[in-house]
Amino acid sequence: MKKIGVVFPGQGSQKVGMGKRLYEGFDGVKDLFKMADEILGFPITKLCFEGPEDELRQTYNTQPALLMVSYAVWHILEKEIGIKPYLFAGHSLGEYTALLSSGFFSYADALKITRKRGLLMEDACPKGKGGMVALIGAVMDKVEPVLKEISHGDYVAVPANLNSSEQVVLSGDIDALKEGVERLKGIGYKKAVFLNVSGPFHSPLMKDAADKLKIELSKISKKDILMPIVCNVDAIPEQNKENIEDKLYRQMFSPVLWERCVKRMATEGVEIFLEVGPQKVLSNLIKRITPDIPCYNIEEIEDVEAFKKALS
Repeated sequence: MKKIGVVFPGQGSQKVGMGKRLYEGFDGVKDLFKMADEILGFPITKLCFEGPEDELRQTYNTQPALLMVSYAVWHILEKEIGIKPYLFAGHSLGEYTALLSSGFFSYADALKITRKRGLLMEDACPKGKGGMVALIGAVMDKVEPVLKEISHGDYVAVPANLNSSEQVVLSGDIDALKEGVERLKGIGYKKAVFLNVSGPFHSPLMKDAADKLKIELSKISKKDILMPIVCNVDAIPEQNKENIEDKLYRQMFSPVLWERCVKRMATEGVEIFLEVGPQKVLSNLIKRITPDIPCYNIEEIEDVEAFKKALS
């Protein structure tokens, strides 16, 4: 079998109805969803299937919901096709799904820690004070000097998601972001889109939340990692379970080096990329970063069947 790089999506890939057809088609998925309802103490399955969308979009709901649905897809791929990945990676929250799939977390611990992570991120900054903005066609040698000039103390704007050569997401104080966008107009990007998120994720404003998360992570029993994870903070494959806690801690206030992660996976010999979970956000980025490597998105039952045929 070819060397497969499996990647899991992060916040922004959620949608009402996700996982419903898988739930109806596979008993194993039903079991995983029912377990999640019991572990979290509320009907997250119903929230995924029926919404409302505003409630699903709340960070503390989005994170365990996406993890549950993406892991359910992975569970099917393992059972139905017997896929053995060569490398794992995930975008922000998706890194937790990757760690669950690689054996580091138990299912219960993964659901609880992502719920807690979402709550900490939601509470990290007063509502309306922080935000994120995507720069399409960003010119980083123009962007970075302006951001450094603007930023001081909590009035900060920094690169948060280095997604591809064409897309960079900035994070920080909302007024600092607006100033940066205004000053860079016509020289630093082609288009700026403010994102519908509840906070300045992957910025220094998340440091206090990260300190609290570190305490929660220290309570979780660490298990051996079955397949290496290419981590967001350094784009280096990691299989030493003792290093993961620190990398997840730093991930909260450091940029997601997604383009570097994908390129590192390609350098390591990945021959097929597989995005496991809702939507095609990562697939679309990967096709721009490494256009010569096939990339598939697995979300629904027919995607599993199509991938079976592709492998054969």
